[in-house]
Amino acid sequence: MTDVTQLVSNAAGKQPREEAERALLAFISAGDRSAMDRLYVLYFASLANFFLHLTAHADLVEELINDTMVEVWRRGASIGANASVAVSIMGLAYSNGQKRVAKVGAPRLHSQPSALHRKQGSPRATTLEESSRLDESLLKLPVEERALLHLVYVGGYSRRDIADIMNISCECVDVLLSDARLRRGYVQGYVADDSSR
Repeated sequence: MTDVTQLVSNAAGKQPREEAERALLAFISAGDRSAMDRLYVLYFASLANFFLHLTAHADLVEELINDTMVEVWRRGASIGANASVAVSIMGLAYSNGQKRVAKVGAPRLHSQPSALHRKQGSPRATTLEESSRLDESLLKLPVEERALLHLVYVGGYSRRDIADIMNISCECVDVLLSDARLRRGYVQGYVADDSSR
């Protein structure tokens, strides 16, 4: 069996990310824990960021990441059969997050600016007060709309990818995005509108 470290090294320099991730999934299907560790590291930050947009429950974020990656371990190479690996993993994350956040109830607000906003270095959310207002506005939206806003404005996913992630039609993506914009006018002031997505 090829060494997973060598595979990842080659993938980083020569193969597109999708190919490298599919190769990791093949190793995962064969029970290779080091491949799973590598995929976990590759997706940890994006999953944490996504789940932070869905809930302010820090303990739940960690559970959701682990639950999502356990599902990836179970499914192995079947991940990405109908879409890219990234879209498939985010689809699992969305499904897990939507169910669990609904059970937990209303999220608590952060008392400090979220790591998300500090990390992104947004010029519009530089003060504690602005970050708190932004977090408060986001957390008032239904979980589907919070997820959608993250996928569009932070994840940079296409309309088709979002439809696959959320298991809805592209038209539903448009309606949800329109609803989110109407409910929270801050969206258009906080990030640039990109109607091409």
